[in-house]
Amino acid sequence: MDQMKKLGFIDIVSLSFAAVFSLELIASQASMGPSLIFCFIVLGATFFLSHGLICAELGATYPDQGGIYVWIKRAFGDRWAARTTWWYWINVAGFVPYTLVVMGSALQLLFFPDLSVWEMVLFCVICTWIVVGFNCIDLKNSKWLSTISTVCKLVACLALIAGAIYVLITKGSQTIFSWSTIIPTFDLSFLALVPVYVYALTGYDLISVSAGEMKNPSRDVPKAVFSSGITTIILYIISAVAMLIIMPAAEIDPDSGLFEAFGKIFGNVSVTIVGLISFVALLGYIFSWSLAGNKATLEAGLEGELPKIFAKTNRAYAPVGPAILLGLSSTALLLFYGFISTSNASLFWTLLSFTSIIFFLPYIVLSFAYIKLRKMDPDINRPFKIPGKPWVGTMFALIQFIFFAFSAVFFLIPPEGENPISYILFLIIGVLAAVICGEIIIDRQLKKKSAHK
Repeated sequence: MDQMKKLGFIDIVSLSFAAVFSLELIASQASMGPSLIFCFIVLGATFFLSHGLICAELGATYPDQGGIYVWIKRAFGDRWAARTTWWYWINVAGFVPYTLVVMGSALQLLFFPDLSVWEMVLFCVICTWIVVGFNCIDLKNSKWLSTISTVCKLVACLALIAGAIYVLITKGSQTIFSWSTIIPTFDLSFLALVPVYVYALTGYDLISVSAGEMKNPSRDVPKAVFSSGITTIILYIISAVAMLIIMPAAEIDPDSGLFEAFGKIFGNVSVTIVGLISFVALLGYIFSWSLAGNKATLEAGLEGELPKIFAKTNRAYAPVGPAILLGLSSTALLLFYGFISTSNASLFWTLLSFTSIIFFLPYIVLSFAYIKLRKMDPDINRPFKIPGKPWVGTMFALIQFIFFAFSAVFFLIPPEGENPISYILFLIIGVLAAVICGEIIIDRQLKKKSAHK
């Protein structure tokens, strides 16, 4: 078993940071204006604190391979464990093609304007299977993708900050920072942004799916959660502020704003360099999420709660079966995009929007699993524990639940320009289809498991 212990503290931090911090989100945060400072500070003190504390305590107390799967299984049993793991994996299956098409579209716009739709689809399919390949090799080798991704993100952010300092000294800030611009208007539009920030700060449970491969998870998981989490919040704020110093919020495109900011400071050559850095960073980002989803479903497959294909592994204990299924589903969705992109591209984005709701469902269950585990195991050794009386931990779990439930509901609000009825129908149908499909699969597997006992 010792040969499985492949992850030290730096590896864990890199996996966590690569999974949560996204270069692509800097421009979208900056486009919201100086109010992002207030939003990140408030959400950091409420949502991240709750989510981080819960993930740190559970990861340290139950350092078993599988993370969220293990926690929910212990709290609520096989069916709920399989159910939430299915949601976890389905979200990743939609997240991979969605993210790759966004990145591919940005690269097409900036570098390859003559790239055809099918050439971009081919590019995205190749990237998908590169990520699948990294999922199928020994973690002691594949972890370097997360490390390189983390380094790329830090280099890009530091360069952006340096450029902003230069602009501030030579030209002055292109955005006015004052209390009136930093404090947002508390209206419906502000509430609609909360899920975006929650989405950007979620995922500190991911590192625990590989707890069985960590050298000292009880010690390292809490440290990794808070070091990567605080770094993420600070970098998001400083990087977005840097972009606002370089460009006014009204001129920042949420998709290509980062490249345009570098072009303004360092010239066109820098755009190519940042494009390559962003590409590597994105692969690390996708790898971290796909690895978490695949490893969680691997555990459910090995326990007979999901079909046998999910239990396929190799000598390195890599999640081969789930990874190949993920690659096939992502490829199918990308081919679907290729066929409809010229006539109804919005259908692809609407179709995959349901994964934004699916994304929050496992974490809603996790909130109540934490409360249940606190009551079930009052005397278990907790190397890290939320300080204070038991009600303090319950309070943080309820805060986390409120944020996730609120975010799931608010993602039902259609974006500007979308037909509200068709948008909501697609989302509801997508969520119901994913949930019902999972229930049928899980029910069949649990009956098989019960019959073999």
